[in-house]
Amino acid sequence: MNAFNWHNSAMWTALSLLFLLLALMVGPAPVLAAGVGEGVGLVLYEVTEDMYLLDKDGKPTGNLANAVARAAVAQLSGVAKLGTPLCPWEVLVVAAGARGCVVNASGGDNLSLADGRGTVGGTFAVVVQDNNKADSPEFVVMTGSFGGSADLSLPFAGKAPIGFISNGQGVVDQTGQTFTFSGKFRLPYALDPQGTHAKPRRHQSAYYLSDDYRTPVAVEGGERSLGWPTVRLEIKF
Repeated sequence: MNAFNWHNSAMWTALSLLFLLLALMVGPAPVLAAGVGEGVGLVLYEVTEDMYLLDKDGKPTGNLANAVARAAVAQLSGVAKLGTPLCPWEVLVVAAGARGCVVNASGGDNLSLADGRGTVGGTFAVVVQDNNKADSPEFVVMTGSFGGSADLSLPFAGKAPIGFISNGQGVVDQTGQTFTFSGKFRLPYALDPQGTHAKPRRHQSAYYLSDDYRTPVAVEGGERSLGWPTVRLEIKF
């Protein structure tokens, strides 16, 4: 009898898809958030972030006068729409009501303090619910990596709380499938009594700026982490 080889990509892909299909039979996954733009296939929310300032040698510094860039690592979670690279149509074979797949990601960026431009990259995992029904989905059925160019020049300049990812490329570990994507960051903000943008606070009203760069869209309860309004990342494949 041959030993089972977990590194066999074909076997791993088949088993991963099987677990995904069986898990989705329990019930449909949540749909994308209200107010998300047309064509968006994945919405992620920044649950945590660790940020450092870097000097000209790329070393962390606590002295703002010596800082030339900022580097951060964030943990994100959200839902991919059915039919996207991270939630294939095959789920409908046994789960006709499935509407999406849960995605967790660990992403890092390195941005120039001069113009807010730089790079972004990281890893992702598609997860489903196992026999533990007490918390969020956690059983990993697909993994991969991604990278691209980041542009947060508008928020860095104080013009608008919106940033962009371009030239995005990703790959699925188990199959080698590649995909391209673009992204839009929406940074939450508050409004003071005069209607001026202000720093968002925990458990207080907060907003995302719509694509017309004028209309505020309220941050919903499910778009917060421990009461804090989160950065929303909208991905188009």
